Amino acid sequence: MNMLTDLDKPPRGVFVTGTDTEVGKTFFSSKRLRELRAQGVHVGAYKPAASGAPSVQESDGYQLWSAIGKVQSIDWVNPQSFAEPLAPPIAAEWEGKTVDDQLLVDGVRRWRGHCDFLLVEGAGGLLSPISWQQTNADVARQIGYPLWIIAPNRLGVVHQILATVSVAIGHGLVVEEVVLNDVLPTSNDRAAQNNERLLMPFLKRLTPETKFLRNPYQG
Repeated sequence: MNMLTDLDKPPRGVFVTGTDTEVGKTFFSSKRLRELRAQGVHVGAYKPAASGAPSVQESDGYQLWSAIGKVQSIDWVNPQSFAEPLAPPIAAEWEGKTVDDQLLVDGVRRWRGHCDFLLVEGAGGLLSPISWQQTNADVARQIGYPLWIIAPNRLGVVHQILATVSVAIGHGLVVEEVVLNDVLPTSNDRAAQNNERLLMPFLKRLTPETKFLRNPYQG
């Protein structure tokens, strides 16, 4: 598998991953893309593979495509989409298909010259298989963008974040941002109220330059 060169990919970009599935990656990514567009940035989005959407309009790819203003076609954003709510290689199998490993990375090249900033969103967690041959970490390493890690603010998330960051470092990836996402009400949740305070000293030991924030796009 060939790494993308500087001539292949847009000048700036990020790879968005989660500590788990259903943690708000697409919600956060869509909000950030709309914010960048409002600032005048010409944005693109790429979801190499997705599963679990019974219709195009309900898919992560459609949300991301809408967030970038529906430029190009939705296939530029999400060329591989499967209906079953299963990991992409299994969901593809249910449809008598396989995930195209080369397209997982080659889809990034398509955006060269068509955006100033490309957001690539993975499927599930960093070590979640996105095909029979590759995890999200493998694809992220080939693309070469820094990571934004989205994590749900609930009991156990400190371990999930630190484990994901450790995996990223082990794969030679740079963690640019960790986002703590309040997926459930936290007013009476003592774990959620203290997760940031518990996390920070350990996160800074692993990756001192990583930016941390609470999801500013709630509601």
